[in-house]
Amino acid sequence: MIRIPLPKVFNKKLLFQYLKRSPNEITFHVLSDSIVLKLFPLADRLILCQLDFIGDEFILTFPDTKPSPEEGKAIKEYCISWFDLETDLDAFYHVLEKDPIVKPVIHNHRGLRMVKAPDLFEAISWSIIGQQINLPFAYTCKKALVEKVGKKLLFEGITYYAFPEPDAVLTISDETFRAMKFSSQKVKYIRIAANEIKSGKLRKSELEELSFIDAKARLIELKGIGNWSANYVLMRCLGFKEAFPLEDVGLHNALKFLLKRDSKPSLLEIKELAKKWSGWEAYVTFYLWQSLLKD
Repeated sequence: MIRIPLPKVFNKKLLFQYLKRSPNEITFHVLSDSIVLKLFPLADRLILCQLDFIGDEFILTFPDTKPSPEEGKAIKEYCISWFDLETDLDAFYHVLEKDPIVKPVIHNHRGLRMVKAPDLFEAISWSIIGQQINLPFAYTCKKALVEKVGKKLLFEGITYYAFPEPDAVLTISDETFRAMKFSSQKVKYIRIAANEIKSGKLRKSELEELSFIDAKARLIELKGIGNWSANYVLMRCLGFKEAFPLEDVGLHNALKFLLKRDSKPSLLEIKELAKKWSGWEAYVTFYLWQSLLKD
């Protein structure tokens, strides 16, 4: 058992609302409004972890296989990053409390922490899968990929899946990718990313040591990774709070609603609005995405 204290500013209801946003998300399993199960592929072992959110902490238990101390540490670090527990949300609110545009969203989502994708290959793959398609279709493609080559564990009648590792994705044929509704361009881009990570040329630990500008430039060196995809990975995986996926459709739709417009604001208008969000663009974007979800 591993206990992880929750920060004082934490909204469990909004977290689980986000976790349950798609029935096609199979890299974790939401058991209730307080319990999540996730499969961790660690070296040559599969560790099933149950996360129970109780009071001011969440507790990690392992219903199938007990992890070693090193494995337990890795899982704990993943979960702290997954739910972004180390960010000072009070600092975020202090900066944004005077912005009349996003203030209502901040108020309605107080305690919401960014749900991250700590695995670099998963974050890059998801940014590629999501390019120029709607969210439900993106989840359908992701589910097909995970079911095809993701590691899995059957426990008490339920199959738990982990996002595929680069090696596994590189074994998929063009024909199989087409059957899973992946375009040839996206297949090419995912394979490039898989090869870069497999070879060690692209490492999360090295990206985290770079400045925001340099990390973004390194990601954009990858074929198929443009401004939107790079910023998505920077905010959702690497934790750069100044990352800003300016071209994001969900961001545009949320601002259209907040501004009470018939049409979406232009990119120039959004850049002007975002001057007040400096240093917290990623978090504002995440909150605006959440404002589009239905209860």
